[in-house]
Amino acid sequence: MRKILTLTLCAISICSLTAQTCVWKNGHPLVTDPDSITFTKPDMSAQIISQSQASGDCTEIHFLYPGKDYQGNPIWLSAQLLLTKDQVESKHISKMAMYNHYTIASSAECPTCGMKDLQLLLPQLRFAVVAADYEGFGETGDRVQAYCLGEANARASIDALLAAREWLRNEGYSLSDSIINYGYSQGGQTTVAAVKLSQSEYRGKVHFMKSFAGAGPYNLRLTYRKFEEWEKIGQPSVLPLTIVTMNELMNMGLKYTDVFKAPLSQNVKSWIISKKFDTNELKELFGSDSIKYFMQPVYMDSTSEQMAVVLKEVDKQRLSAGWTPDSDTEIKLYHSLKDDIVAPENSIEMYNYFISKGATKAELDTSSLTDLHTPSGIQFGLKVLSELIGW
Repeated sequence: MRKILTLTLCAISICSLTAQTCVWKNGHPLVTDPDSITFTKPDMSAQIISQSQASGDCTEIHFLYPGKDYQGNPIWLSAQLLLTKDQVESKHISKMAMYNHYTIASSAECPTCGMKDLQLLLPQLRFAVVAADYEGFGETGDRVQAYCLGEANARASIDALLAAREWLRNEGYSLSDSIINYGYSQGGQTTVAAVKLSQSEYRGKVHFMKSFAGAGPYNLRLTYRKFEEWEKIGQPSVLPLTIVTMNELMNMGLKYTDVFKAPLSQNVKSWIISKKFDTNELKELFGSDSIKYFMQPVYMDSTSEQMAVVLKEVDKQRLSAGWTPDSDTEIKLYHSLKDDIVAPENSIEMYNYFISKGATKAELDTSSLTDLHTPSGIQFGLKVLSELIGW
């Protein structure tokens, strides 16, 4: 479907010295350093991505930026910026997009390490696109990924967007405030979380004119309960990924031999925490897409005392409760009723929550995506593209 050619462009510098300190870390460019820490600038150049879907070339820039980890501690994160040829030549950006990526399990899949997917769509419509790696990938690849920690990933995305805009201004670009926010699957969850954060701690710093969220797990407890009913999951790694994230990052002290059956129970570190395998490879390693095959019975029962501990933690990530969106929030939720990974009840509940809180511009579309979860992601991308043509 795609043919991507990566070239090197020495004529375009990623970062130039301005009144603010330009810094580098681990051979990567930073936008600016708030603490005036200086590093040695290596000999680097921007990368150009030539891809079949776009008219003309895109300049791909990888950058580091100061952000926060899931606990709120200062951290350097990494992200990708895509600029069209016209934007580079004119030094003007009329539209920007913040892309929030879907579930990944391998370090090689993040935006700065090779994932070129739905973020490639919008440069066709002259959008500059920012895509964050999230904590656990790219610059922070030595950490456990913050899987489905919606607000933590949304904060990483917004900080990347703001850092990219700051750098662009320092480079002499003129920018408009026309910004859209979109993502599918875990990226859908991040998209809604970004709307929430933009209307709270980032109010006055960023405003999304439109948001598009596809098939996100906005209520992880609801999602898990559907797993109990389904038994089989289209992407079985999502359940172990969630539990491992909660256990490792929240210091829950779960013993994996109590949670998972062999061989998964003996290979959590080498299969999941290592981030050596993508979700399809994990499915093969697990040996089945039936959760009964790799989950201990007590952790397949949402009413058990053991699972209650996990669900109490995942409830903290629920987006369909606990906040009041602005009444003029423009967001469109997409979900296939055939979804075999994230139950469509997630989007139905999320939409009803928006409406109940007075966000009457929220929309729900359960008819445009007509396939299982993964192929519906392609349909989602095309729908977003069609929504923004002429915008």
